Amino acid sequence: MIDQTIVARLQKDVKLSQTEKSVMQYLVENTDEAIKIGIRGVAQKGYTSTATVMRLAKKLGFEGFREMVYSFRNEMNQASNTLPEELREQIHFIYDMQKLDIFFRILARKGFICIQAEGHSALLAEYLEKKLLGNACIVIRKEYLGADTIVRNFRDQLDAMVIISKSGNSIAGVEVANKCKKAQIPTVVFTGNARSELSRICDTVFIIKDSHPFDPENLQANYFFGYCILAFEEIFAIYNHQI
Repeated sequence: MIDQTIVARLQKDVKLSQTEKSVMQYLVENTDEAIKIGIRGVAQKGYTSTATVMRLAKKLGFEGFREMVYSFRNEMNQASNTLPEELREQIHFIYDMQKLDIFFRILARKGFICIQAEGHSALLAEYLEKKLLGNACIVIRKEYLGADTIVRNFRDQLDAMVIISKSGNSIAGVEVANKCKKAQIPTVVFTGNARSELSRICDTVFIIKDSHPFDPENLQANYFFGYCILAFEEIFAIYNHQI
């Protein structure tokens, strides 16, 4: 049985009818079967129409039924791993080397960086702040100042806004990313969600393994936060190897 936090997470983001909730519950619990029987079979299982299933897919941001089901299956497979393969790998994040070089250039010039994070991610922000200060960068945390204040007062000095968000869809994170984008301030995000709004908006994206993407309250054991710290260390290790 799939944890009910999956259902809660989708209900929080999107307004669903009771029928749509039932279809979604079936899909996340029976992804392999859903792929085999197709959209018509799923509709029959839920005593509903194919139009309802398609409407659910659209509400959740997918182009169609197959994309939705395969996405669910990938998420479920990730969440079910008790010992992720990444534990045996050197690099714990997905990155674009060209974009990584942009971040390295900021480090090289001892740039002025602001960090935005909330909840459990705020602990990661504090850790990254200390790493950057140790690298002689100038660092402020967004929690001390509003997004408008930061952009208004530091738009000409700020080299980057670094955002840490497990879901990649935090309201505050998206707000500050959009304001920085308009002010032409480079944005960097560490997130567990490659399909998120922040992944779409930000200039440089680091994807971190999220063991439980549908657990916004972080109630289950999750490697994401530990992997973030490993990613910080690995980024600095790569940087120090280059200089």
